[in-house]
Amino acid sequence: MRNVVLICLDTVRQDYFAEYATRLGSRADVVFSECRAASSWSAPSHASMFTGTLPERHGVHTYNRDFSGLSRADTFLGDLPDHHAVGTSANVWAGSSFGFDGLFDDFSDVSPDQRFPGGIDVARFGQECEREGVGKQLAFLRAALDHDRPLRSLANGAYVQLEQLSERAPLPKLVDDGASILAREALRQVEAGTEPFALFVNFMDAHGPLHHVRGYDRDLHDAPNAWTSGDVTWTEAVARGDEALLERYRNLYAAAIDYLDRVVCEFVDDLQAATARETTVVVTSDHGDNLGTAADRGLWGHTESALTEGLLHVPCVVLNAPDGADRDRDRDRTRDEERDRNRDLDQDLEATVIDERFSHLALRELLVGYATGDRSERALVGDPVLAERAGHSGKQHGEADRDPGTNRVVRAVYEGDRKAVYGADGEATAYRLDPERPCWQTAVEEAVDVDRLDRLFDEPIDVFAGRVRADGDDADEMDQATRDRLAQLGYL
Repeated sequence: MRNVVLICLDTVRQDYFAEYATRLGSRADVVFSECRAASSWSAPSHASMFTGTLPERHGVHTYNRDFSGLSRADTFLGDLPDHHAVGTSANVWAGSSFGFDGLFDDFSDVSPDQRFPGGIDVARFGQECEREGVGKQLAFLRAALDHDRPLRSLANGAYVQLEQLSERAPLPKLVDDGASILAREALRQVEAGTEPFALFVNFMDAHGPLHHVRGYDRDLHDAPNAWTSGDVTWTEAVARGDEALLERYRNLYAAAIDYLDRVVCEFVDDLQAATARETTVVVTSDHGDNLGTAADRGLWGHTESALTEGLLHVPCVVLNAPDGADRDRDRDRTRDEERDRNRDLDQDLEATVIDERFSHLALRELLVGYATGDRSERALVGDPVLAERAGHSGKQHGEADRDPGTNRVVRAVYEGDRKAVYGADGEATAYRLDPERPCWQTAVEEAVDVDRLDRLFDEPIDVFAGRVRADGDDADEMDQATRDRLAQLGYL
């Protein structure tokens, strides 16, 4: 049995990954150049990656964002009973707030208010503490010293203070958006656990709001040190055609991906050096992001109910695949020596590029095959490929200020060089795709046979739409700390 690792570079689309994550690309044994996500925002996409099913079946979507209805047996982790399941995530949707942690033996949340997992969550402490000013700070100090993890708790408080003091300073943000801590925490989990293991890590650094961070390549963007994309209403910037502002964000997005590329490569080296068994790593994204281009239909972000190529065409590369890059380990080597050797081996390998379409619905079988040695990439590709989204990912259905056009139930079907997108509202459009232009689509004047396409799914789209909307709204069950974090990310 091999160790398997699933790394999610949250919100990273394929075209930007191919251009700016060159280190991971060059070190991959297998590249799925035509990978498509099964949905276009975090909660349903993570559920699909783990279960190999669409939202209509696994039940995680806008109207029910809670993972607690899924058991480990419903996921690839259940197919690997001998593997220790560990996970760490900076994505609040794929975290303990929504029951995602219940799938693992060991799980850690990372956020700006809890950069050191296991310590006090500073935001939650602040909401529960009735004191103000110095009194609240003293109360936190006492609570941290009395906590089971006092050093981690104190460090969480110090980082929050540092963030607040440097928020508008004309200096680069001193700490990244979790990547370095996630890598360190995941390595700790692996070293503290047993082998074989199945590890999941979600890196959120490419998700907005974006800002310059110490460590980002200044040659890639011109954003001032004190600038943050969180101060901009992006739908208005797109509407007025502020191309200079849009390009600033796109370049900063590229810099974040370049930074993740470096961090993740170093993390993979550390993993390979720290483990006794062979470890296969799959790097992908839960979804991409709309960046206001014509191919994105002029849309921005990923909160609206859309299935553009900018959202669905995501990277998927495999490092240290079985029979491709097995390491002849020498356990007497130091970690640095083993890491350097693995890096040299990776750079000598030529990747197998699979340009047939691959769906996240096949990730479950892919990961299990790698763990058991049954490598079968070619058997998992081909059309038709399906994707599905139920509603907006922010405010819920039924609110008067939400445009029904942004809160649709929509489906996409890929066949050959065409993609059809249709909604429960009756709207349907055919798009032409070009394998030489990742994340690109253009509408064509062709009829869409919705009845035929609908038969590829478990149930008709109108039945699915009626069923999910009847589930109600679980938004009222969120605690305030979760609401605040989602608001910072632009969801609420």
